[in-house]
Amino acid sequence: MNKLEEQEQLNKEKKKKKGSLLVQIGTVFAIIFLVASLGFIFLQVIGNSMTYFEAKREYLTPYLKSTQAEEEKYITNIEWFVEYWRQHPQQIRAETMSPSVQNDEYISYATLTYSETVTPEELDAMPEQKKNIVAAIAYQTFCRYIGLGQWQTRTEQLFVIDVNPDTIGFIYEIGRDWTDFEGYFLGDYMWEDPDEIPSIIKDYSAGKSTEIRYERQDYGKEQAYYYIGYYPVVKNGKILYVICVVHDWSEYHSALIQTLIILGVISVAILIIAGFVLLMFVNRIAVKPLRRVQFAVRKYRKDKDSEDVIEKMNRINERNELGELSMDLSDLVVELNRYNAENSQLIGERKRVEAELSLASAIQNGVLPKVFPEEKDYRLYASMTPAKEVGGDFYDFFSVDDTHVGLAIGDVSGKGVPASLFMMITKLLIKQYAMAGNSPADVLKRTNDLICAENETEMFVTAWFGILDRTTGKVIASSAGHEYPILRDKEGDFRLLKDKHGFVLGGMENSKYKEYEIQLEPGATLFVYTDGAAEATNAENELFGTDRMLEALNRKPELQPDSLCRAMTTAIHVFVGDAPQFDDLTMLCVRYNGWEEEGRTEETESGRG
Repeated sequence: MNKLEEQEQLNKEKKKKKGSLLVQIGTVFAIIFLVASLGFIFLQVIGNSMTYFEAKREYLTPYLKSTQAEEEKYITNIEWFVEYWRQHPQQIRAETMSPSVQNDEYISYATLTYSETVTPEELDAMPEQKKNIVAAIAYQTFCRYIGLGQWQTRTEQLFVIDVNPDTIGFIYEIGRDWTDFEGYFLGDYMWEDPDEIPSIIKDYSAGKSTEIRYERQDYGKEQAYYYIGYYPVVKNGKILYVICVVHDWSEYHSALIQTLIILGVISVAILIIAGFVLLMFVNRIAVKPLRRVQFAVRKYRKDKDSEDVIEKMNRINERNELGELSMDLSDLVVELNRYNAENSQLIGERKRVEAELSLASAIQNGVLPKVFPEEKDYRLYASMTPAKEVGGDFYDFFSVDDTHVGLAIGDVSGKGVPASLFMMITKLLIKQYAMAGNSPADVLKRTNDLICAENETEMFVTAWFGILDRTTGKVIASSAGHEYPILRDKEGDFRLLKDKHGFVLGGMENSKYKEYEIQLEPGATLFVYTDGAAEATNAENELFGTDRMLEALNRKPELQPDSLCRAMTTAIHVFVGDAPQFDDLTMLCVRYNGWEEEGRTEETESGRG
């Protein structure tokens, strides 16, 4: 699948998943607004709560400190009870009086314990039940006095808490109705589960703190919310007990929740109104112009009507990026029209060139011989594979007379039609001068002089030309800067024959060329080629080279010329792989079998008879 097909498939998938721009903008706006609203409401709640509790703390702290000082002022009068309570908590709990057993005698004892210090002797003289009841009455009276003195105008509820680890729990509660006194009940609540004990009470019990502290206790299921202040009563650095003030802020919490609901409703209403206004605005300045652009593009794809597209784009007068987009699209349509016109012209030109190249290729193939001789004394095969439609390489073989064969191969600088024309001229000149009876060196010299005289394009040719004497196997050859031939004797391997080179044809006038001899014994093979074989390149930019050529030929050196050429072509293609090639691949191979004069005479006479 090419890139265009992949893009079409991707566009189809995108169309299936497409959504409305307004819906997308509305969704994003709603999410952002809701998150912002929730954050604002959350901050409002946290801020109001903190402000409320801070104000409550500032309100309670002076009274807590005053009560703490009052307690510590009269602590000597009641200190005996603290020790007595910790020694007999269960008895005091069990024997506290109900309203029906109150009498003046016990109340007088309570007055005594508050106004004067009770001596140990006086306590020891009392009966056990009397001491318990007197202790309860005295402690409650003391607590109520302190509470009435400090909190009688307050609505908070007070508790006295014992933080001794052995008797930890509530000692007494001072009710909100200070005039409603119904008995002297002490220690009516203990924490059965240690995990239920507030952490602040644990700190006081462990002696980790003696400071006034505050905390919140929320019971959402019971809709009960409390803010509690703790202040310890201390003597000699030791906490005797802790008085805690409980403020019920459930009503404020309910009001806060109602505020949250109201803010939520207002936020939703603002969201709806603002969202509607935003979407209307986006629809007018963005969506409608984009739809016009979309329809114009689709119509142009269908009708190729550039004037209609330009007219529609000119109607978009938005002073933003969409207005610029419409102008850019108009310019693009104009450029596309110009490109299409030029492309149509180029397509026509390309088709004409392709036709000419096809014709040139056919002409070139026509001038290269395709019927290869299979004589008893020699076998010959040649091939030419152009890098483009038309190549610049050539090969040729022809009979000079009954016993001599001309062999030629050449490589023109450049590719395409000019190289092909230059190749054909060179090939014809070599054949013409050879048929006139000139030696190989003279053939190349005359060809070079004529090419140089008319060579305005300054092209040149490397060429090798030899004449094979069929009767003796001797080859008289001359080279004009061409590749070294490859020779194999009858029983040996192929080897490189470094012959004498002259200058290229068409390079310089009056160049001289030297001749040399190659003796082909019966069974010997001569292989000549162009540089497209040795310089074939793979994807790693490695050259095939003459060493690999010799290796490919020597795998099966006994093969006939046609098989050797095909084996060489295959080896080069395997080495190159998918890497593009930029040079023609041409080779010519001759195998000499020896001249048999007697056999030829008999064959001739048999044919005549």
